[in-house]
Amino acid sequence: MPLLRRYHGIAGAQEYLQASSNPDAGQVPMTDGGGYYDCEMDPAGFAKRVISDVKHHGDRVVRDLCVAIDGVELDHLEVPRSVIEDSLREVNSEELGAMKTAAARVRAFQRRNLPKSWFDDEHGYGEVVRPIETVGCYVPGGSAPLASTVIMTTVPAMAAGVSNVFVSTPPGPDGLPHPAILAACHVAGVSRVFVVGGVPAIAALAVGTESIPRVDLICGPGNIWVTAAKLAVFGQVGIEGIYGPTETTVIVDESASPELAAADLIAQAEHDAMARPVLVALTEQAASEVERCLSDQLARLPRTAIANAAFANNGAAIIVVDIDDAITVANMLAPEHLCISTKDANELIGKVKSAGGVFAGEWSAEVMADYVAGPSHVMPTSGSAKWSSTLSARDFVRVMPVVNFTERQFLDLSESAAALARMETLDGHAEASMLRRRMAVGE
Repeated sequence: MPLLRRYHGIAGAQEYLQASSNPDAGQVPMTDGGGYYDCEMDPAGFAKRVISDVKHHGDRVVRDLCVAIDGVELDHLEVPRSVIEDSLREVNSEELGAMKTAAARVRAFQRRNLPKSWFDDEHGYGEVVRPIETVGCYVPGGSAPLASTVIMTTVPAMAAGVSNVFVSTPPGPDGLPHPAILAACHVAGVSRVFVVGGVPAIAALAVGTESIPRVDLICGPGNIWVTAAKLAVFGQVGIEGIYGPTETTVIVDESASPELAAADLIAQAEHDAMARPVLVALTEQAASEVERCLSDQLARLPRTAIANAAFANNGAAIIVVDIDDAITVANMLAPEHLCISTKDANELIGKVKSAGGVFAGEWSAEVMADYVAGPSHVMPTSGSAKWSSTLSARDFVRVMPVVNFTERQFLDLSESAAALARMETLDGHAEASMLRRRMAVGE
């Protein structure tokens, strides 16, 4: 059986979108919190229950759920600073240097994209940009120590000027996060680290406990349970986005290296059995060459089972007639990562309307953005790139409009404001304008 199901043209892309697995569809998972509760609940119900319990009972519920769900009994919910510092001895010099390189590039990139305060004296208006005060970054546990996610969430927040940046991440069997995650927290300059995972982590950050302060915004990826919890706390705190499984679309023409295209698809497929690796090829032959390379490379990788499951669940090769159709398909998919491996890749950047990130040319490997390029690797998924953007320093600031009129500027506009207010039958509004006008002109 081929690794990539074949679809053809724009109609085929539409068929793929309808057929590809939806993480919110099918059988809804249920849990009783590892036996902590007396009934099973879906993700939304479980999140609501945990948030309520944490709000009323604080640390005790967080600890009890950690025992029930993770099988770890915690004496303290916060990782001591000394343990974070000791973690630096548990990563090698090459790994530590790579973390520092990544943090420096992300910091430099994020500082460049910050909005700036401004004021227009002629018109009497402007905007003031202020950082959020306290941010909680969630770093998943799972099958890999995602030290890079620490850097990709916390460094943009600090580049924006956030004073208090916390990380919460699940415990390992010893009751502590993986040393690589702690080392990344040290490199990034994280204020505090909490060893709590899943729904209890989101709940604690949102409502606060004896050990974990309430934050103003929660960011970071997570599974369906974390996603449900983020949705449930939105309004009590801010959230930066909702994320599904990772996805990559690679466009190839006859000039593209099938080996590199296959490697880029596998790099995402090995994340998650529900990942979405999609090839868009200008010829059947190009698709077949990539598929041959996929088989060769998968045979040599340790996470082959996960990658094979991703290709079986959501893998696809969409064959199109020309590059214009390829870009149309890419914009339809609005993928988290769009890799353009064609001879005219640079010329196509301007035609992309919807993607989490664009990787133009074969040297712009998407894996570089996962780790060291500069943009955050927390990017919109599941088509949400059609209306949202990659996590950046902009997510960690508030922009407040400021009106600072002179008397003359007020008088020039006051009658228009009053006229609009009377049109809406809001006479109190009109009077608030006209009273000032009469006082100014001596009427």
